[in-house]
Amino acid sequence: MDPSGHRICIERLYFDSCRAKYLRCRTLGGCLPNVAILVGNTEYRTLGSLACCGGDLAAIQELLETTGKFQIVEVILNQDSSQLKDRIRSTVDAHSNIEEIFFYFTGHGYQNEADFFFCATNFDAHRPNETGLSSEELHTFLRPANADLVVKIIDACSSGALLFKADGSVVPISKQGFKNVIQIASCLDSQSSLAGDPLSLFTEKFVSAALRKTEGTVYYTDIIDALRDEFLNNNSQTPHFVSQGTGREYFVENAKRLDAMRAKLFELDNETEQLAPATSMVPSGLTPLAVLESAEKRFAKKDRALAFISDLFTKVSERAANEGLFGDLFQSEIIVHPDFREPTTRSFIIRVLKGEKRPDNFVTAAISRQHGHIPFGIASVAAMLTDSVADYDLELNCSLDQAQLKLTLTPRFISLKMFVLVITCAPSLEICYVFEMLSQHSLLDWGQFDSQGSELVRRWYKKGWTESPDKLVDQIFAKLHDAIQENVDSTAKILAEEASVSK
Repeated sequence: MDPSGHRICIERLYFDSCRAKYLRCRTLGGCLPNVAILVGNTEYRTLGSLACCGGDLAAIQELLETTGKFQIVEVILNQDSSQLKDRIRSTVDAHSNIEEIFFYFTGHGYQNEADFFFCATNFDAHRPNETGLSSEELHTFLRPANADLVVKIIDACSSGALLFKADGSVVPISKQGFKNVIQIASCLDSQSSLAGDPLSLFTEKFVSAALRKTEGTVYYTDIIDALRDEFLNNNSQTPHFVSQGTGREYFVENAKRLDAMRAKLFELDNETEQLAPATSMVPSGLTPLAVLESAEKRFAKKDRALAFISDLFTKVSERAANEGLFGDLFQSEIIVHPDFREPTTRSFIIRVLKGEKRPDNFVTAAISRQHGHIPFGIASVAAMLTDSVADYDLELNCSLDQAQLKLTLTPRFISLKMFVLVITCAPSLEICYVFEMLSQHSLLDWGQFDSQGSELVRRWYKKGWTESPDKLVDQIFAKLHDAIQENVDSTAKILAEEASVSK
């Protein structure tokens, strides 16, 4: 078929789709509703907590409500698998027909062979079907609505490339399935999706992409294009897109509906005083010299940076020494490094800093790829992007007396886990990036614990150099205390049950 005939064919399909939609509305006595189902988990029974997912959920809810497009916005927070599935069923079953279903998830993700699982609060990798929600089961719940469009936005680890067969071809959607599908996943199936503060990295970029266009219709393809550009050079987190439709599916008909949310985000940006990308333009009425002098007042000098980091690390050390629970059950050791020495935090720090616009090179954060000669078709693209072929480059270029603190809590009782907290400060001219990594380690041998451990908390923060670190220290120790308390309680319960059985 020649190009003109192909175009006419596509336009005819679009016309027929619109006509069918019109007839459905007339037959059912009104336009069909648009339904959004937003799912997020901040707390898990056996997995690490994700505080930012609460902020993710609130941001997406506000964004959708601002569009005025969705008549129903169902928010599902911190539910176990049974509750989650019941809520999704009841939301879909409340409407015999739906125009668009918008499904959003933020939380832990798990991939097992050919299926992806949305982890509920009670998720157990040994029983993923019972304690999680698989993509296949989600599709089963959504199909009865007979929606014209299903949009899935997934902010979770291992969330991409799951509508594809092993040979790379797209899984066809049956006539009994969805008519049009758009799936936007935060990363490939071999990658992690970064958390953040207050939002996850991907969700923050998604909201920004939706607000990028200021006039006319905002199509889902506009959001996809903006996200592709945002992550263009980010090799550690690559969003994955599947679109089976006409390319005319829209997020909001009039971009001006989002003006209020744009203004709100602009105000928040001003409050945090983040540096904008360098440009040749200067504010009206100000000379370049005046602009430079104004910016200079916001920038940290070396003495201010040293004072902030010293204050933070001192308060962490004092808090660790004064926690009664720690002293009774654990022997604590604190090591402070003048650089980024702890290997478990390197990839986390690099992935965050690579996506941040910084006006300086105080910290070098880069990932270089060293691909071998792999014949096409033998290894998937996802496999080529795994950490095994990545060379992480993280260097502190400026001089600091203290840059990283490691708190090790070694149990006084052999049945308890060892906990390791690593706090890293990465300086920039205007702000300090603070990274928190908490892990727990099992006993491998007599007096020897697993060096890698399992991750419990991974968060990062942007702090002004003049801010007090008190609130940050409270947040860090709240999570540490909860993790230790959970380990102590669960261990004591198991030992008590064993003792009662032996009697």
